[in-house]
Amino acid sequence: MNVAYPQKEFGSASEIVDGLIHLIKGGFENPYNDKGTVLVVVEDHPELGFLAVFGETLEIVRPVDGRPHNTKMTFPVSTLETVFRNYEVLDWRSPEILGTLKLEGDLNLAFHLGMSCVRPSNETVEKFSSIRALHKQKGHKNLTEVARLHLPTQHQLLEVIEDGIPAIITGLEPSPPCKDWTVERLVEKYGECVVCIRSADEQITMRELGAQMKEFERNPELENNPNRDKAYTEGAVMPEEMWDDFGPMFFDREDFIPAQLWLGSVSTESPATGLHCDPTTGFLFQVMGRKRLELYSADQADCVYPKKAHSYYQTCWFNPNRPNYDAFPKAREAKELSVVLHPGELLVQPAGWFHQVYALESPTMSVSYFWRY
Repeated sequence: MNVAYPQKEFGSASEIVDGLIHLIKGGFENPYNDKGTVLVVVEDHPELGFLAVFGETLEIVRPVDGRPHNTKMTFPVSTLETVFRNYEVLDWRSPEILGTLKLEGDLNLAFHLGMSCVRPSNETVEKFSSIRALHKQKGHKNLTEVARLHLPTQHQLLEVIEDGIPAIITGLEPSPPCKDWTVERLVEKYGECVVCIRSADEQITMRELGAQMKEFERNPELENNPNRDKAYTEGAVMPEEMWDDFGPMFFDREDFIPAQLWLGSVSTESPATGLHCDPTTGFLFQVMGRKRLELYSADQADCVYPKKAHSYYQTCWFNPNRPNYDAFPKAREAKELSVVLHPGELLVQPAGWFHQVYALESPTMSVSYFWRY
């Protein structure tokens, strides 16, 4: 598929919405045969709205004429302009995008539709290709354990990154140390900080998230409600106020894109983060609870069925937690590298490794930093 958006500037709102439809239809895949309808409303141009009907292919219905729907997405046309201008780094979780959306109904359908219209830059495609060739050349598929390094030098870290080998760094501790951090302490210190944005109408503070986490701990069945937001930040940008306590411990702050916060109450039975890979090296610091990561070398891409529509990170259709080998037969050949991350440990994950993340205890907290290089 063409990795570039058709264009970044349009002459009218109608052309912008038509461009969006073109992207969604071109990137749509539905191997799990999801069913449902999504009503897309353009806030400042209601006549341009459409209904997306999920099936083997995606049907676009216009005009809508009051047809029933499972999900409703409402946003201004300026949001679509942002999508087209910034496609190389587009993340639907960013405040510039998610902060302008109004979402109702089955959020899984909304996410499926949104992710169908993302595209990688040519640079990202080329980077994934070169990383997969490197992993094949070095035989990373046959690694059986993750190296552990105690307080390595930055030079040693650079060697690990260059070889494309994941490693766990030990001996690091913030001040106060990880054992002293609790949800209550986070609320006490950062209570009014916005820790995630869920829509144009909903910005969640640390205090509000703490209350939601307690509710989820009391009622675990809420985890399976598709119409209910998780009590989890899911990689939202970490507030500036938290940098002094949880900023990166290697290199300089300017070497990283804004840190991501992974804090909340999540199921310990299903992945907290689905299988995906990133084109830049990631550093994952564990603060509360343990996490298990299942890693697959970059040269096993064919075995884990990455989605054709992606931005700078690439998610997969195959779910190792619930393997469907009838739908994804090559997955039987995949070789997994498993690692458990404890509080105070830092996982260095060179670019290109596919990974799926599980929380072994809840609540959980991690901070991730992605290198710019």
